[in-house]
Amino acid sequence: MYKDKPIKKKKYYRLVVLSIFCIVSYYIGRSTCKKNTKKNLRKYVPVEQPSPTEQSPIANEIREGMRNAFHSYIRDAWKMDEYNPISQKGASSNKGIMIIDSLDTLYLMGLKDEFTKAEKFVREDFNLEGNMNVFETNIHILGGLLSAYSLTDNNIFLEHARKVGDKLLFAFQKRIPCGIIGENNYCGYVTAGKAITAEVGTLSLEFETLSHLTNDPTWSHKIQDINKFWNNNHQGLLQMFIDPNTEKQSGKRGIGGGIDSTYEYLLKLTLLNGDKIAKKLYDIFERKIYLSMFTTFGKTTFPNQAFTNTIDHVECFLGGVFILSKKFLQEGLEFTETCVKMYTSTKSGLACEQVTIQKNGEIICKNDQYLLRPEVVESIFYAWRHTHDQKWRNYATQIWNAINKHCKVDTGGFTNIQNLNSATPTQLDKQESWFLAGTLKYLWLIFQQDDVLPLDEYVFNTEAHPLKKLNIVY
Repeated sequence: MYKDKPIKKKKYYRLVVLSIFCIVSYYIGRSTCKKNTKKNLRKYVPVEQPSPTEQSPIANEIREGMRNAFHSYIRDAWKMDEYNPISQKGASSNKGIMIIDSLDTLYLMGLKDEFTKAEKFVREDFNLEGNMNVFETNIHILGGLLSAYSLTDNNIFLEHARKVGDKLLFAFQKRIPCGIIGENNYCGYVTAGKAITAEVGTLSLEFETLSHLTNDPTWSHKIQDINKFWNNNHQGLLQMFIDPNTEKQSGKRGIGGGIDSTYEYLLKLTLLNGDKIAKKLYDIFERKIYLSMFTTFGKTTFPNQAFTNTIDHVECFLGGVFILSKKFLQEGLEFTETCVKMYTSTKSGLACEQVTIQKNGEIICKNDQYLLRPEVVESIFYAWRHTHDQKWRNYATQIWNAINKHCKVDTGGFTNIQNLNSATPTQLDKQESWFLAGTLKYLWLIFQQDDVLPLDEYVFNTEAHPLKKLNIVY
């Protein structure tokens, strides 16, 4: 009896100490005592910004374009999500999506005053009141905050990223998440009770990164459950919709908007952390896309979706993804060339939102608008990094010159345009958030050395936010 007492007392003290430790850990990091936490967290070293004095003239022009776009937004629409540069006003809520989308671009380009103002907004004014689109919040806001942390090692960005991540967890009432969440416990869908495939498949990079950085597996578990769903429910290419109750897919199959970024994230999740299920799925889908879609008319190679002979600008992401994967590298480079032709085939030098490919390979404009989109310059960026062929920088220069000529607003900012086969296209009145997050960033990166965001260290989310690769292998 006597010998047992010290042992019980020691166990009691150990339990008390452990309990105190867990309580403190909960309030500091919430996850220290959870099982299956990811270890070996690395401290991020701030990225060194290239000096503007060492930049090429075109890189400095793009940098000044970013300054112009952001300053005009500050003047007319500060804190608003959207910006109308011609009418000089903001629109939508004051979540500051354009600010957060701009953080990493401002930092990388060394626009210090503008970055400081954006960082102050995050520190003092950022909030997520009202309804939230889960997909948009994830790629723009969570991705933007995690990227800013990855580049700067400033904890304010990680702290707010965690708050955003906590809110997004409410979307997971079932394995297939809601598309919209909001006040009064609202959890619904953009389309009549069904989830959109891209909304479900475009969470993994941000959720896995957040789990890793906070040492909390909660978000990672959600992604692993979704990947198990894809693994058990793939027959042919992905379809547009998923019923969250039955988990049955419906709608058209393909690679276009509403589906596209799911394929992208399966590859990029593999690159981010070595996820084996994601790699298996991406390999299956990539081969299906190549075998069932890739067509050449004349000298124009493209994925002929449902034999419609059309390409949407957003589908040009696929060139970069194939280049990044390297398995069908030549097809990726050839499709990127086709996407470049979408620009060079118009008088304005800017691409139509949708084009038709004729049997002789000629490109005909079908939707006569240019919406400042990043997908083509994104693929040019990957083509440049892989080949270092000067033609890709030449293409980027031509595209930037056309943007600067036709989309720049006299009073400040840049805008969407239409009537692209006119020498003087008509300016619309919207400066897209993705223009600052992606188009300008990729254009600028094309003229940087490879050690500025090297691809063996960073993965870009679908909104062009670079995330540091994780030292985890599943």
